[in-house]
Amino acid sequence: MVNVDISNVWGAVSLPELLGREREVFDAHQKLRNHQAGGPDFLTWLAQPDHVLARWIHGIRRAAEQIVADSDLLLVCGVTEAALGARGAIDLYGGAKRNLLHSPQVYFVGGSLSSRQWLELSSLLEERDYSLLLVSPTGQDLGVNLTARGLRWMMERKYGAAAKNRIFVATKVGTPLHRMGQEEGYELFPLPRELGGAGSVFSAGGLIPMAVAGIDPLAVVEGAVEQYEAADIRSFENPAWLYAAARSVLSSKGRDREILCCFDHSLASLGRWWQRVTWMWQDQSTMLTPETALLPGDLTGLEALTRTGRVFETALHFAPIAKKVPVEMDWKDYDGLGFLSGRTWEDVERHAAEALVYTHTLAGTPLIDLDAGELTAEAVGGLFAFLELSSALTALLCGGDPFTPVTGPAVPAALNRLRDGEM
Repeated sequence: MVNVDISNVWGAVSLPELLGREREVFDAHQKLRNHQAGGPDFLTWLAQPDHVLARWIHGIRRAAEQIVADSDLLLVCGVTEAALGARGAIDLYGGAKRNLLHSPQVYFVGGSLSSRQWLELSSLLEERDYSLLLVSPTGQDLGVNLTARGLRWMMERKYGAAAKNRIFVATKVGTPLHRMGQEEGYELFPLPRELGGAGSVFSAGGLIPMAVAGIDPLAVVEGAVEQYEAADIRSFENPAWLYAAARSVLSSKGRDREILCCFDHSLASLGRWWQRVTWMWQDQSTMLTPETALLPGDLTGLEALTRTGRVFETALHFAPIAKKVPVEMDWKDYDGLGFLSGRTWEDVERHAAEALVYTHTLAGTPLIDLDAGELTAEAVGGLFAFLELSSALTALLCGGDPFTPVTGPAVPAALNRLRDGEM
């Protein structure tokens, strides 16, 4: 379970202001669990019977085992929240430098139209065995489709008819991508139709890359289900309520920039996912803008932002790892940090975090603390479930509607001139 501490927001938010949102939060939660806009419930597919989840997890594990056996590298071609979340989970669990230390490597592609990046990717794949996972709820993402065309051509040239055994597709039933998978003989993983399902990190699009990277998909889903069930409390004892209500109140008071403060830089990719999820479900007139600060490197810029009066901070952390890293001795003490000799990096990080909380709170910058506990696969699942639910609640409280997420056109309007032969 994620624990939320809002004791450092009271300089900007009063207790009556927070409690005054209780009915709104209740209604928002009720709408998420009993969707009132003519669509399915939010993430209720996580509450399916055990035998259904077990069969689904078995398929994901089998695909991951095949990829590990066949390939040095998995390419995840997708720009959906599922792909972004998978990258965040892999970096968080395995470290941001995992691809340099472990095999098979997992690379995320499809978000760029850069010729230079395509040539770099092509060069990377020349002497490697690889598999491809296409992730797209709609099958209409421009960068994904262009990248997939090139990769499929390369794979067919390299592996011949056997290429189809290395291509996996996660999409909704009935999309052009689903039809392609059926006709070409690729292994298909239908994405859930429920709200928060197709783009969720807990779909096949997120769990297959995690499984390839060594994160047990069953443990991730179990952690998510546990968090999902625990978050059904209809009061401020629910951490998701606390976080969502505090965010919405702060946003309504002009603090519309939320800074995710991370001393562990492996959280950077998770921050990118969290930013996208927050953006997707909000109303444009009440936009809460999340950003990530990697500390202590970004501290100078962060100090400048806090002086605008528009910022509040969220500190996300896990329990310290078991292995302690000592601060090295330097007899000449050029940097003046000799007083830290004999202490651990963990000591320094903890005191730096405490100093950040103290000084920023004293200066009037609200700070919310999220404690995700021990870093396990279950905790990763629980954290993502917590953030998905609280982001949906925040969207409703800020006037948005996660039931109608923002979607772009299949082909940007500027490209219609190419289609019509005008360029």
